[in-house]
Amino acid sequence: MKRGKQKGITLIALVITIIVLLILAGVSIATLTGENGILTRANEAKEATEQARKEEESMLNDLNNLMENYVETTEGFDGEVNSPKVSSGMIPVKYENGKWLKADESNTNNSWYNYGTGADDKRWANIVTVKENVRDNYINAAENTEINMDDVTTMFVWIPRYSYNISYTPSGNKNDGGKIEVSFLQGNTNKEASGDITTKTVHPGFEMNGVPLKGIWVAKFEASGVNENGENVGNRANGSTSLPSTTGAYVTVKPSVPSWRDISIGESQYQSMKISTDTEHYGMNGVNSHLIKNAEWGAVAYLCYSDYGVVPQINACGSYNSTTGYYYDFYTGAGPQANGNDVRYPYDSSTFLTNVAYNTTNGNLASTTGNETGVYDMNGGAWERVAAFLDNKNKYLSTYGYSTTDSNIKYFNSDNELNSQYSAYWERYDVSEEERNDQIKISDTETVDQDTLWNGNDAYNEARQRLTNATFNLMAKYKGIGVNEVSDSCSYYGKNSSNAWAWIPSYTRTWDDDYVLIGHAAVPFVVRGGYCDNRAGAGVFFSGVTYGNPSNDYSFRPVLAF
Repeated sequence: MKRGKQKGITLIALVITIIVLLILAGVSIATLTGENGILTRANEAKEATEQARKEEESMLNDLNNLMENYVETTEGFDGEVNSPKVSSGMIPVKYENGKWLKADESNTNNSWYNYGTGADDKRWANIVTVKENVRDNYINAAENTEINMDDVTTMFVWIPRYSYNISYTPSGNKNDGGKIEVSFLQGNTNKEASGDITTKTVHPGFEMNGVPLKGIWVAKFEASGVNENGENVGNRANGSTSLPSTTGAYVTVKPSVPSWRDISIGESQYQSMKISTDTEHYGMNGVNSHLIKNAEWGAVAYLCYSDYGVVPQINACGSYNSTTGYYYDFYTGAGPQANGNDVRYPYDSSTFLTNVAYNTTNGNLASTTGNETGVYDMNGGAWERVAAFLDNKNKYLSTYGYSTTDSNIKYFNSDNELNSQYSAYWERYDVSEEERNDQIKISDTETVDQDTLWNGNDAYNEARQRLTNATFNLMAKYKGIGVNEVSDSCSYYGKNSSNAWAWIPSYTRTWDDDYVLIGHAAVPFVVRGGYCDNRAGAGVFFSGVTYGNPSNDYSFRPVLAF
């Protein structure tokens, strides 16, 4: 019987098959466990999330400690103002002869600060934080040791606790201007220097979750940032449409650098809060850091208009490229090109440091003290988002009110309401019931939701104006924010006869021509200061609204409280 050919695999084929399987197995294992493998990356993500959770717990614990350790006291009052509170990692500095020097924390002979009324006496207290590798050297250094700005990570200015009273021009119209009288208070009490309880309004910027504060540290400049490669973040190279990577980015607060823009309001809060737990770059302990709140902005603004400060001129530095549609090179601490000139100008590396930087004659014009010791960029520069919102349950509250670095940190929930654990970090403003309930009356027979109102034509302007006026009137109960106390009216965002967006009436102005622009519906977050293209409309009393999305002309500013 003849056998047929047997089908099977040869030894060589078997060997080749085994080799191929081993190669595939090796690739699969590498894909799972290699340096960039799936399991490795998953583990790194898990560790990053856990670290972020610990950092958030630490931030919230600092707030709890602030409340638990509160005791009413006049301690720290030096006879004129509350002396600055200094934590570990914070180095007192003074500006002399073109240099920043380590200052005497005891302020002997007013060598560190002086909150006086004379032109030479408006020297507000400043501190710096420095990189970890040089921190002990500076902490242990003698007074007058020069601070190398390359070592500095942040700069903050002390705003001491005070009460205020506003008097208006003879016209009685708030928009026409006025004067703010300030009395500094003792410790965290409401006692003036005389020992009497103040009859003025205690500024609400000096409290955190109901706890009275002796003062706050406000970032000296708009925030900037540096990534893991040492590059400035949030600013495109002029003409480019791409941004530097934000991998490993952290907040810096320094002069003569691009401000950190193209960052959402939620990420601005996250980066600001992270300052208190980042020992590598700041080294502070027991400090509560956060995005500046509207009342805290107001605390600086009101002090500007008192005898103890100076109303700053515009930071007009910035470029606009009509081809790309982007703004570029908003440099921190810049002043106008000349006294009273509010026209935007492009950054020029060959002349910036000598003509308009913060420590030049023109740069000093943009300071809240008229000299290097004040706060900068509160007039112009980039628009600054503050931690305040219209409580209208708009979708953009949750869309942009979370950290893009750690998406588990959400300041607003899916119902577009503030999560309760973050209530101390945000200020909420009431709106009309029809706006909050998303049932906006157009006529006796028609109601629309917020999106429909926003996208509708000029026929909806009456409703837009009604909602805006309701919000403006409801904001009157919030003192110290520089809105209703300095203005009788505001503009609303509506459609003109060409169906184009416009502020109606055209750009209502308050003190020093600052714009008062209150919105509704789809723009729930508050913005202050104006930007470099607002000209006279920018200023410390500029108020407006924003979506909260990353944008090339919006920045932010952190604050320290403890």
